Amino acid sequence: MTRRSCALYAVGIICAHLLVIGIGLMVAQVFRTLMHNRLKKEIVLVEGSRVFESWKTPPPPVYMEYFFFNVTNVKEFLEGAKPEVRQVGPYAYREYRYKDNVSMVENGTMVSAYNTKSFVFLRERSVGDPTVDNITTVNIPAWAVMTQVKDSFWKATMVSVWMNSFGSGLFTTRTVDELLWGYEDPLLARIAPTNPDVEKIFGLMYKKNGSNDGEFVYRTGQQNYLDYGRVVTWQGQSQLTFWTSNQSNSINGSDGSAFHPLLEKNERLYVFTPDLCRSIYMDFEKDVEVKGIPAYRFTPPRSVLASKEENPANEGFCVSPKECLGTGLLKVSPCRKGAPVVASFPHFYLADSKFVNAIEGMSPERTHHQTFLDLNPTTGVIVRANKRAQINILLSRIGGFPVVIDDASAARVQKLLLIVTLVSNFPLIIVGLGGIMLVVFIILLVRARKQKVRLLFWSSFTSAEDDTSYSPVNDKEKDDPQNGTYIGLTPKVDAQA
Repeated sequence: MTRRSCALYAVGIICAHLLVIGIGLMVAQVFRTLMHNRLKKEIVLVEGSRVFESWKTPPPPVYMEYFFFNVTNVKEFLEGAKPEVRQVGPYAYREYRYKDNVSMVENGTMVSAYNTKSFVFLRERSVGDPTVDNITTVNIPAWAVMTQVKDSFWKATMVSVWMNSFGSGLFTTRTVDELLWGYEDPLLARIAPTNPDVEKIFGLMYKKNGSNDGEFVYRTGQQNYLDYGRVVTWQGQSQLTFWTSNQSNSINGSDGSAFHPLLEKNERLYVFTPDLCRSIYMDFEKDVEVKGIPAYRFTPPRSVLASKEENPANEGFCVSPKECLGTGLLKVSPCRKGAPVVASFPHFYLADSKFVNAIEGMSPERTHHQTFLDLNPTTGVIVRANKRAQINILLSRIGGFPVVIDDASAARVQKLLLIVTLVSNFPLIIVGLGGIMLVVFIILLVRARKQKVRLLFWSSFTSAEDDTSYSPVNDKEKDDPQNGTYIGLTPKVDAQA
Protein backbone atom coordinates (compact mmCIF):
# COMPACT_ATOMS: atom_id res chain seq x y z
CA MET A 1 0.00 0.00 0.00
CA THR A 2 1.44 3.32 -1.02
CA ARG A 3 1.78 6.37 1.17
CA ARG A 4 -0.84 8.16 -0.88
CA SER A 5 -3.40 5.44 -0.36
CA CYS A 6 -2.64 5.35 3.40
CA ALA A 7 -3.15 9.09 3.66
CA LEU A 8 -6.36 8.80 1.72
CA TYR A 9 -7.68 6.12 4.08
CA ALA A 10 -6.63 8.14 7.13
CA VAL A 11 -8.45 11.24 5.90
CA GLY A 12 -11.54 9.18 5.17
CA ILE A 13 -11.53 7.63 8.61
CA ILE A 14 -11.07 11.03 10.29
CA CYS A 15 -13.91 12.54 8.25
CA ALA A 16 -16.19 9.70 9.13
CA HIS A 17 -15.42 10.03 12.82
CA LEU A 18 -15.94 13.78 12.74
CA LEU A 19 -19.25 13.38 10.98
CA VAL A 20 -20.42 10.72 13.44
CA ILE A 21 -19.30 12.74 16.45
CA GLY A 22 -20.70 15.99 15.07
CA ILE A 23 -24.04 14.47 14.24
CA GLY A 24 -24.16 12.82 17.64
CA LEU A 25 -23.39 16.07 19.40
CA MET A 26 -25.99 17.85 17.34
CA VAL A 27 -28.61 15.28 18.20
CA ALA A 28 -27.68 15.34 21.86
CA GLN A 29 -27.24 19.16 21.81
CA VAL A 30 -24.36 18.78 24.22
CA PHE A 31 -22.64 22.09 23.46
CA ARG A 32 -25.92 23.97 23.45
CA THR A 33 -26.82 22.47 26.79
CA LEU A 34 -23.39 23.35 28.16
CA MET A 35 -23.73 26.93 26.90
CA HIS A 36 -27.21 27.29 28.31
CA ASN A 37 -26.11 25.96 31.66
CA ARG A 38 -23.25 28.44 31.60
CA LEU A 39 -25.65 31.29 30.86
CA LYS A 40 -27.93 30.25 33.67
CA LYS A 41 -25.03 30.48 36.11
CA GLU A 42 -23.63 33.72 34.72
CA ILE A 43 -26.87 35.69 34.41
CA VAL A 44 -27.71 36.06 38.10
CA LEU A 45 -28.10 39.08 40.35
CA VAL A 46 -25.13 38.49 42.64
CA GLU A 47 -21.92 40.38 43.23
CA GLY A 48 -19.29 39.52 40.63
CA SER A 49 -21.65 38.19 37.97
CA ARG A 50 -21.42 39.50 34.39
CA VAL A 51 -24.76 41.30 34.57
CA PHE A 52 -24.81 42.66 38.11
CA GLU A 53 -23.12 46.01 37.44
CA SER A 54 -25.10 46.69 34.28
CA TRP A 55 -28.26 45.82 36.20
CA LYS A 56 -27.41 48.37 38.90
CA THR A 57 -26.48 51.06 36.36
CA PRO A 58 -27.99 50.36 32.91
CA PRO A 59 -25.60 51.64 30.20
CA PRO A 60 -28.03 52.37 27.33
CA PRO A 61 -29.39 55.94 27.42
CA VAL A 62 -33.08 56.28 28.21
CA TYR A 63 -35.12 59.20 26.86
CA MET A 64 -38.49 60.36 28.10
CA GLU A 65 -40.62 62.33 25.67
CA TYR A 66 -43.71 64.12 26.95
CA PHE A 67 -46.61 65.17 24.73
CA PHE A 68 -49.57 67.31 25.79
CA PHE A 69 -53.06 67.78 24.40
CA ASN A 70 -53.85 71.49 24.18
CA VAL A 71 -57.63 72.03 24.47
CA THR A 72 -58.63 74.56 21.80
CA ASN A 73 -62.37 75.00 22.46
CA VAL A 74 -62.80 75.30 26.22
CA LYS A 75 -65.80 77.66 26.07
CA GLU A 76 -67.65 75.54 23.52
CA PHE A 77 -66.88 72.34 25.42
CA LEU A 78 -68.31 73.77 28.65
CA GLU A 79 -71.44 74.60 26.69
CA GLY A 80 -71.77 70.99 25.53
CA ALA A 81 -69.64 70.76 22.39
CA LYS A 82 -67.23 67.94 21.55
CA PRO A 83 -63.74 68.68 22.92
CA GLU A 84 -61.05 69.51 20.40
CA VAL A 85 -57.38 68.98 21.18
CA ARG A 86 -54.07 69.56 19.45
CA GLN A 87 -51.02 67.48 20.34
CA VAL A 88 -47.96 69.49 21.40
CA GLY A 89 -44.54 67.92 21.86
CA PRO A 90 -42.21 66.26 22.38
CA TYR A 91 -40.47 67.78 25.38
CA ALA A 92 -37.53 65.42 25.81
CA TYR A 93 -35.56 64.53 28.92
CA ARG A 94 -32.62 62.23 29.43
CA GLU A 95 -33.53 59.79 32.16
CA TYR A 96 -30.76 58.57 34.42
CA ARG A 97 -31.69 55.49 36.38
CA TYR A 98 -29.74 53.36 38.79
CA LYS A 99 -30.31 50.94 41.64
CA ASP A 100 -29.62 52.47 45.04
CA ASN A 101 -29.05 50.88 48.46
CA VAL A 102 -28.46 47.47 46.87
CA SER A 103 -28.09 44.66 49.40
CA MET A 104 -28.30 40.88 49.36
CA VAL A 105 -31.00 39.27 51.51
CA GLU A 106 -32.23 35.77 52.34
CA ASN A 107 -28.78 34.17 52.11
CA GLY A 108 -28.12 35.65 48.73
CA THR A 109 -31.26 34.27 47.08
CA MET A 110 -32.76 37.76 46.87
CA VAL A 111 -31.54 41.30 46.43
CA SER A 112 -33.20 44.54 47.54
CA ALA A 113 -32.82 47.92 45.86
CA TYR A 114 -34.43 51.27 45.18
CA ASN A 115 -34.96 52.39 41.58
CA THR A 116 -33.79 56.00 41.58
CA LYS A 117 -34.52 58.20 38.56
CA SER A 118 -33.47 61.71 37.60
CA PHE A 119 -34.24 63.80 34.51
CA VAL A 120 -32.32 66.38 32.49
CA PHE A 121 -34.05 68.48 29.83
CA LEU A 122 -32.75 68.13 26.25
CA ARG A 123 -33.49 71.27 24.26
CA GLU A 124 -32.18 69.87 20.97
CA ARG A 125 -34.71 67.02 21.03
CA SER A 126 -37.68 69.18 22.08
CA VAL A 127 -40.14 71.41 20.22
CA GLY A 128 -39.85 74.33 22.61
CA ASP A 129 -38.96 75.72 26.02
CA PRO A 130 -41.00 74.05 28.80
CA THR A 131 -40.64 77.13 31.03
CA VAL A 132 -42.30 79.33 28.39
CA ASP A 133 -44.71 77.17 26.37
CA ASN A 134 -48.27 77.23 27.75
CA ILE A 135 -50.77 74.37 27.65
CA THR A 136 -54.52 74.70 28.23
CA THR A 137 -55.74 71.50 29.80
CA VAL A 138 -57.98 70.04 32.47
CA ASN A 139 -57.56 71.52 35.94
CA ILE A 140 -56.66 68.21 37.57
CA PRO A 141 -56.52 69.44 41.21
CA ALA A 142 -59.98 71.02 40.90
CA TRP A 143 -61.53 67.90 39.38
CA ALA A 144 -59.86 65.71 42.01
CA VAL A 145 -61.24 67.82 44.88
CA MET A 146 -64.72 68.07 43.34
CA THR A 147 -64.85 64.30 42.89
CA GLN A 148 -63.94 63.79 46.54
CA VAL A 149 -66.61 66.12 47.98
CA LYS A 150 -69.43 65.70 45.45
CA ASP A 151 -71.54 63.61 47.85
CA SER A 152 -71.45 66.19 50.67
CA PHE A 153 -73.65 69.28 50.29
CA TRP A 154 -71.69 71.34 52.80
CA LYS A 155 -68.23 70.42 51.50
CA ALA A 156 -69.27 70.81 47.88
CA THR A 157 -70.75 74.23 48.56
CA MET A 158 -67.65 75.38 50.43
CA VAL A 159 -65.34 74.15 47.65
CA SER A 160 -67.54 75.95 45.12
CA VAL A 161 -67.19 79.18 47.12
CA TRP A 162 -63.40 78.76 47.28
CA MET A 163 -63.11 78.01 43.57
CA ASN A 164 -65.03 81.14 42.68
CA SER A 165 -63.03 83.28 45.10
CA PHE A 166 -59.73 81.93 43.70
CA GLY A 167 -60.89 82.13 40.10
CA SER A 168 -60.22 78.41 39.68
CA GLY A 169 -62.00 76.98 36.65
CA LEU A 170 -62.48 73.50 35.28
CA PHE A 171 -59.58 74.15 32.88
CA THR A 172 -56.26 75.84 33.45
CA THR A 173 -53.42 77.25 31.40
CA ARG A 174 -49.96 76.41 32.72
CA THR A 175 -46.45 76.07 31.37
CA VAL A 176 -45.14 72.63 30.46
CA ASP A 177 -42.64 72.92 33.30
CA GLU A 178 -45.42 73.62 35.82
CA LEU A 179 -47.59 70.75 34.60
CA LEU A 180 -44.69 68.31 34.79
CA TRP A 181 -42.70 69.32 37.85
CA GLY A 182 -45.27 71.16 39.93
CA TYR A 183 -46.92 74.44 40.85
CA GLU A 184 -48.80 75.70 43.90
CA ASP A 185 -52.52 75.31 43.34
CA PRO A 186 -54.67 77.80 45.34
CA LEU A 187 -57.44 75.29 46.02
CA LEU A 188 -55.02 72.65 47.30
CA ALA A 189 -53.21 75.32 49.34
CA ARG A 190 -56.53 76.15 51.04
CA ILE A 191 -57.25 72.50 51.86
CA ALA A 192 -53.73 71.31 52.76
CA PRO A 193 -53.54 72.86 56.28
CA THR A 194 -56.59 70.86 57.39
CA ASN A 195 -55.79 67.61 55.56
CA PRO A 196 -52.33 66.01 55.93
CA ASP A 197 -52.92 63.80 52.86
CA VAL A 198 -53.22 66.83 50.57
CA GLU A 199 -50.20 68.71 49.23
CA LYS A 200 -50.49 72.24 47.93
CA ILE A 201 -48.11 71.49 45.04
CA PHE A 202 -49.39 69.58 42.02
CA GLY A 203 -47.44 68.21 39.05
CA LEU A 204 -47.59 65.08 36.91
CA MET A 205 -43.95 64.34 37.77
CA TYR A 206 -43.87 66.16 41.11
CA LYS A 207 -41.30 64.61 43.48
CA LYS A 208 -40.22 62.08 40.83
CA ASN A 209 -36.97 63.79 39.86
CA GLY A 210 -34.20 62.23 41.92
CA SER A 211 -36.62 59.97 43.78
CA ASN A 212 -37.78 56.36 43.74
CA ASP A 213 -40.97 54.30 43.96
CA GLY A 214 -40.00 52.48 47.12
CA GLU A 215 -38.05 49.33 47.93
CA PHE A 216 -38.08 46.38 45.55
CA VAL A 217 -36.94 42.88 46.47
CA TYR A 218 -35.94 40.66 43.52
CA ARG A 219 -35.09 37.03 42.95
CA THR A 220 -31.46 36.61 41.93
CA GLY A 221 -32.12 33.67 39.61
CA GLN A 222 -29.55 31.40 41.26
CA GLN A 223 -32.04 28.73 42.19
CA ASN A 224 -34.11 29.00 39.01
CA TYR A 225 -33.05 31.03 35.98
CA LEU A 226 -36.71 31.73 35.18
CA ASP A 227 -36.88 33.80 38.40
CA TYR A 228 -34.07 36.12 37.33
CA GLY A 229 -35.11 39.68 38.19
CA ARG A 230 -38.60 38.67 39.33
CA VAL A 231 -40.14 41.05 41.87
CA VAL A 232 -40.90 39.39 45.21
CA THR A 233 -42.11 42.42 47.18
CA TRP A 234 -42.70 46.10 46.57
CA GLN A 235 -42.77 48.52 49.49
CA GLY A 236 -42.74 45.51 51.77
CA GLN A 237 -45.82 43.90 50.22
CA SER A 238 -46.01 40.71 48.20
CA GLN A 239 -49.61 41.50 47.23
CA LEU A 240 -51.26 44.77 46.27
CA THR A 241 -54.37 46.11 47.99
CA PHE A 242 -55.74 48.47 45.33
CA TRP A 243 -58.03 46.10 43.47
CA THR A 244 -60.94 43.79 44.20
CA SER A 245 -59.48 40.36 43.42
CA ASN A 246 -56.36 38.43 44.37
CA GLN A 247 -55.46 37.92 40.73
CA SER A 248 -55.56 41.66 40.04
CA ASN A 249 -53.54 42.39 43.18
CA SER A 250 -50.78 39.92 42.28
CA ILE A 251 -47.25 41.22 41.73
CA ASN A 252 -45.96 39.28 38.74
CA GLY A 253 -42.79 39.36 36.66
CA SER A 254 -39.87 41.78 36.70
CA ASP A 255 -39.84 45.57 36.93
CA GLY A 256 -39.13 45.80 33.20
CA SER A 257 -35.37 46.26 33.54
CA ALA A 258 -34.32 42.57 33.40
CA PHE A 259 -35.62 39.37 31.85
CA HIS A 260 -34.46 35.80 32.17
CA PRO A 261 -32.26 34.25 29.45
CA LEU A 262 -33.34 31.60 26.96
CA LEU A 263 -36.65 33.19 26.05
CA GLU A 264 -39.28 31.22 24.15
CA LYS A 265 -41.74 32.62 21.65
CA ASN A 266 -44.70 30.93 23.26
CA GLU A 267 -44.17 32.33 26.74
CA ARG A 268 -45.90 35.34 28.29
CA LEU A 269 -43.72 37.98 29.94
CA TYR A 270 -45.03 39.82 33.00
CA VAL A 271 -43.97 43.29 34.12
CA PHE A 272 -44.97 45.01 37.34
CA THR A 273 -45.24 48.78 36.93
CA PRO A 274 -45.95 51.10 39.89
CA ASP A 275 -47.17 53.79 37.49
CA LEU A 276 -50.17 51.60 36.63
CA CYS A 277 -50.39 50.09 40.12
CA ARG A 278 -50.56 46.62 38.59
CA SER A 279 -48.79 43.93 36.60
CA ILE A 280 -49.25 43.72 32.85
CA TYR A 281 -48.20 41.03 30.38
CA MET A 282 -46.73 40.93 26.89
CA ASP A 283 -46.90 38.30 24.16
CA PHE A 284 -44.53 37.54 21.32
CA GLU A 285 -45.33 39.48 18.16
CA LYS A 286 -42.49 38.97 15.65
CA ASP A 287 -38.77 38.48 15.05
CA VAL A 288 -36.77 41.68 14.67
CA GLU A 289 -33.12 42.66 14.38
CA VAL A 290 -31.42 45.60 16.12
CA LYS A 291 -27.90 46.53 15.01
CA GLY A 292 -27.31 42.98 13.81
CA ILE A 293 -28.60 41.39 17.03
CA PRO A 294 -31.58 39.05 16.63
CA ALA A 295 -34.49 39.78 18.97
CA TYR A 296 -38.03 38.82 19.82
CA ARG A 297 -40.58 41.61 19.99
CA PHE A 298 -43.02 41.33 22.89
CA THR A 299 -45.96 43.71 23.17
CA PRO A 300 -49.08 44.04 25.36
CA PRO A 301 -52.13 42.59 23.59
CA ARG A 302 -55.57 44.19 23.63
CA SER A 303 -56.67 41.79 26.39
CA VAL A 304 -54.42 43.56 28.94
CA LEU A 305 -56.80 46.53 29.16
CA ALA A 306 -59.87 44.76 27.82
CA SER A 307 -63.27 45.17 29.45
CA LYS A 308 -64.52 42.48 31.82
CA GLU A 309 -66.87 41.35 29.06
CA GLU A 310 -63.94 40.71 26.70
CA ASN A 311 -61.61 39.45 29.41
CA PRO A 312 -63.37 38.30 32.63
CA ALA A 313 -60.00 38.20 34.42
CA ASN A 314 -59.99 42.01 34.37
CA GLU A 315 -63.12 42.34 36.49
CA GLY A 316 -60.91 42.80 39.57
CA PHE A 317 -59.61 46.08 38.10
CA CYS A 318 -63.08 47.64 38.25
CA VAL A 319 -63.10 50.08 41.15
CA SER A 320 -66.85 49.43 41.36
CA PRO A 321 -69.41 47.88 38.99
CA LYS A 322 -70.24 51.37 37.74
CA GLU A 323 -66.60 52.20 37.07
CA CYS A 324 -65.72 49.58 34.48
CA LEU A 325 -64.86 52.00 31.72
CA GLY A 326 -64.50 49.63 28.79
CA THR A 327 -61.69 48.23 26.68
CA GLY A 328 -58.52 50.29 26.54
CA LEU A 329 -58.91 52.20 29.81
CA LEU A 330 -57.78 51.55 33.39
CA LYS A 331 -58.98 53.78 36.22
CA VAL A 332 -56.09 54.08 38.67
CA SER A 333 -57.90 56.17 41.30
CA PRO A 334 -57.26 53.62 44.10
CA CYS A 335 -53.54 54.35 44.02
CA ARG A 336 -53.86 58.06 43.20
CA LYS A 337 -55.64 59.21 46.37
CA GLY A 338 -59.02 58.94 44.69
CA ALA A 339 -58.22 61.35 41.86
CA PRO A 340 -60.18 60.56 38.65
CA VAL A 341 -57.06 59.45 36.76
CA VAL A 342 -57.41 56.98 33.89
CA ALA A 343 -54.52 55.28 32.09
CA SER A 344 -54.49 54.17 28.47
CA PHE A 345 -52.18 53.81 25.51
CA PRO A 346 -51.61 57.05 23.54
CA HIS A 347 -54.54 58.28 21.47
CA PHE A 348 -56.57 55.38 22.92
CA TYR A 349 -54.65 52.83 20.88
CA LEU A 350 -56.22 49.35 21.33
CA ALA A 351 -59.27 50.97 22.98
CA ASP A 352 -62.93 51.00 21.98
CA SER A 353 -63.59 53.34 19.07
CA LYS A 354 -66.11 55.31 21.15
CA PHE A 355 -63.26 56.82 23.16
CA VAL A 356 -61.38 57.83 20.02
CA ASN A 357 -64.51 59.36 18.51
CA ALA A 358 -65.39 61.27 21.68
CA ILE A 359 -62.47 63.70 21.28
CA GLU A 360 -61.57 65.57 18.14
CA GLY A 361 -57.85 65.16 17.49
CA MET A 362 -57.34 61.49 18.38
CA SER A 363 -55.58 59.37 15.74
CA PRO A 364 -54.25 56.08 17.14
CA GLU A 365 -51.46 54.48 15.11
CA ARG A 366 -49.63 51.28 15.90
CA THR A 367 -46.25 52.63 14.75
CA HIS A 368 -46.35 55.66 17.04
CA HIS A 369 -48.39 54.42 19.98
CA GLN A 370 -47.48 50.77 20.55
CA THR A 371 -45.55 49.68 23.63
CA PHE A 372 -42.98 46.95 22.97
CA LEU A 373 -39.78 45.28 24.14
CA ASP A 374 -37.18 43.81 21.78
CA LEU A 375 -35.26 41.13 23.69
CA ASN A 376 -32.36 38.99 22.61
CA PRO A 377 -33.76 35.49 23.22
CA THR A 378 -30.46 33.94 24.29
CA THR A 379 -29.43 36.44 26.97
CA GLY A 380 -32.75 38.17 27.73
CA VAL A 381 -31.01 41.53 27.25
CA ILE A 382 -33.16 44.48 26.14
CA VAL A 383 -31.84 45.76 22.81
CA ARG A 384 -34.69 48.22 22.17
CA ALA A 385 -37.76 49.33 24.09
CA ASN A 386 -40.64 51.76 23.81
CA LYS A 387 -42.96 52.33 26.74
CA ARG A 388 -45.90 54.52 25.73
CA ALA A 389 -48.72 55.58 28.00
CA GLN A 390 -51.34 58.30 28.25
CA ILE A 391 -52.78 59.94 31.36
CA ASN A 392 -56.44 60.93 31.14
CA ILE A 393 -58.79 62.68 33.55
CA LEU A 394 -62.30 61.29 33.83
CA LEU A 395 -64.76 64.19 33.48
CA SER A 396 -68.34 63.83 34.62
CA ARG A 397 -71.16 66.22 35.38
CA ILE A 398 -70.88 67.34 39.00
CA GLY A 399 -73.51 69.75 40.27
CA GLY A 400 -72.59 72.82 42.29
CA PHE A 401 -69.22 73.57 40.68
CA PRO A 402 -69.87 76.16 37.94
CA VAL A 403 -67.18 78.23 36.29
CA VAL A 404 -69.39 81.33 36.52
CA ILE A 405 -71.87 80.99 39.33
CA ASP A 406 -75.46 80.49 38.18
CA ASP A 407 -78.72 81.40 39.92
CA ALA A 408 -79.23 78.00 41.54
CA SER A 409 -75.71 77.90 42.93
CA ALA A 410 -75.96 81.54 44.02
CA ALA A 411 -79.10 80.67 45.98
CA ARG A 412 -77.26 77.80 47.65
CA VAL A 413 -74.35 80.04 48.57
CA GLN A 414 -76.68 82.77 49.89
CA LYS A 415 -78.50 80.20 51.98
CA LEU A 416 -75.23 78.95 53.39
CA LEU A 417 -74.01 82.48 54.13
CA LEU A 418 -77.32 83.31 55.81
CA ILE A 419 -77.00 80.28 58.07
CA VAL A 420 -73.39 81.17 58.86
CA THR A 421 -74.39 84.77 59.65
CA LEU A 422 -77.23 83.70 61.89
CA VAL A 423 -75.11 81.24 63.82
CA SER A 424 -72.20 83.68 64.18
CA ASN A 425 -74.45 86.53 65.41
CA PHE A 426 -76.74 84.43 67.60
CA PRO A 427 -75.68 86.17 70.89
CA LEU A 428 -76.35 89.57 69.33
CA ILE A 429 -79.75 88.36 68.18
CA ILE A 430 -80.58 87.31 71.74
CA VAL A 431 -79.47 90.70 73.09
CA GLY A 432 -81.51 92.44 70.41
CA LEU A 433 -84.59 90.43 71.27
CA GLY A 434 -84.06 91.23 74.95
CA GLY A 435 -83.82 94.94 74.17
CA ILE A 436 -86.98 94.86 72.11
CA MET A 437 -88.83 93.08 74.90
CA LEU A 438 -87.57 95.70 77.39
CA VAL A 439 -88.90 98.54 75.20
CA VAL A 440 -92.24 96.79 74.89
CA PHE A 441 -92.33 96.31 78.65
CA ILE A 442 -91.65 100.03 79.29
CA ILE A 443 -94.32 101.07 76.81
CA LEU A 444 -96.86 98.81 78.44
CA LEU A 445 -95.86 100.11 81.87
CA VAL A 446 -96.26 103.75 80.82
CA ARG A 447 -99.61 103.03 79.23
CA ALA A 448 -100.74 101.31 82.40
CA ARG A 449 -99.77 104.34 84.51
CA LYS A 450 -101.57 106.74 82.16
CA GLN A 451 -104.68 104.59 82.30
CA LYS A 452 -104.61 104.81 86.12
CA VAL A 453 -104.30 108.63 86.07
CA ARG A 454 -107.26 108.94 83.71
CA LEU A 455 -109.39 106.84 85.97
CA LEU A 456 -108.53 109.04 88.96
CA PHE A 457 -109.23 112.24 87.00
CA TRP A 458 -112.61 110.97 85.78
CA SER A 459 -113.58 110.04 89.28
CA SER A 460 -112.76 113.59 90.55
CA PHE A 461 -114.49 115.19 87.63
CA THR A 462 -117.83 113.42 88.21
CA SER A 463 -117.85 114.19 91.92
CA ALA A 464 -117.81 117.97 91.17
CA GLU A 465 -120.61 117.76 88.66
CA ASP A 466 -123.29 118.24 91.33
CA ASP A 467 -121.86 121.65 92.34
CA THR A 468 -121.20 123.14 88.92
CA SER A 469 -123.35 124.00 85.94
CA TYR A 470 -122.54 125.24 82.44
CA SER A 471 -124.13 128.36 81.00
CA PRO A 472 -123.19 130.91 78.38
CA VAL A 473 -121.73 134.16 79.71
CA ASN A 474 -123.81 136.20 77.27
CA ASP A 475 -125.49 135.74 73.97
CA LYS A 476 -122.82 137.64 72.05
CA GLU A 477 -119.95 135.52 73.23
CA LYS A 478 -122.01 132.46 72.66
CA ASP A 479 -122.46 133.30 69.02
CA ASP A 480 -118.97 134.78 68.39
CA PRO A 481 -117.81 133.07 65.24
CA GLN A 482 -114.18 134.12 65.70
CA ASN A 483 -113.58 133.07 69.27
CA GLY A 484 -115.92 130.18 69.33
CA THR A 485 -118.39 129.46 72.06
CA TYR A 486 -117.47 130.37 75.61
CA ILE A 487 -118.81 128.40 78.48
CA GLY A 488 -118.99 129.92 81.89
CA LEU A 489 -118.97 127.94 85.06
CA THR A 490 -121.38 129.27 87.73
CA PRO A 491 -122.42 127.78 90.96
CA LYS A 492 -125.54 125.73 90.71
CA VAL A 493 -128.55 127.30 92.45
CA ASP A 494 -130.94 125.10 94.18
CA ALA A 495 -134.40 125.64 92.75
CA GLN A 496 -136.01 125.30 96.12
CA ALA A 497 -133.81 127.88 97.81
